[in-house]
Amino acid sequence: MATGANGASDLAAPPRSFYATRTSDDLEREAVAEQLGTVRIARRVLRTVVEQAALHVDGVARMTTLRDDWPRMLGRPLPQHGVGLALRGDVVTIDLYVVIRPGANMVTVGAAVQEAVAAAVEHILGMSAGDVNVFIQDVA
Repeated sequence: MATGANGASDLAAPPRSFYATRTSDDLEREAVAEQLGTVRIARRVLRTVVEQAALHVDGVARMTTLRDDWPRMLGRPLPQHGVGLALRGDVVTIDLYVVIRPGANMVTVGAAVQEAVAAAVEHILGMSAGDVNVFIQDVA
């Protein structure tokens, strides 16, 4: 770092490869985030995003909630509105309890739900989706 005639510090530019992996939008967002503070997302918002992503998958009739204590006994959080969430930093582990429409291929619908939910969590919330577990509870 060199000091100019007026006493201001001149910073050397980072190597070019630093910018090769980041776009100008990424750098702009990071600069704004550093200036304004932090963003916190409520669990209810996370649950709503996950629930809506799952419900928009063709073949999903509705979400369901469990009325017993099995998830708690297995060490999983109790699901609300068919969505169980476990957060560790920016990584979200999701348990979904769904009811499938009659005639739908359960494996295909389950995989589509996993993809849609993971994409929504990463794209809308900027978090990483760890495990997305889909439990098909019924056909209706």
